[in-house]
Amino acid sequence: MLSKLNKIQIESISEFFADLAKILFGSAVVGFFVPGFAGNVSIPTFVVGSLLSAGLFISSVIILKEGE
Repeated sequence: MLSKLNKIQIESISEFFADLAKILFGSAVVGFFVPGFAGNVSIPTFVVGSLLSAGLFISSVIILKEGE
C-alpha cells in the first residue's frame, strides 16, 4: 500500500498517527496524574491509553521508515 503513495503523503500519514498518539497520551495518561483537572481517570483507562498511544507512535515510526 505504501508503494503507491508519494513521500509527502507518507509523511502526512505518519504525522497523523503521531498526532493521534499525542492526543491520546494527553487525554488518558496525563489525566491520570492530574485527576482534579480533567476528572478521574481509572487505571484501566490509563493502561489502555498508554498502550494505544505507544502503538500509534510505533506505527508512525514504522510507516515513516517504510516510506523511505
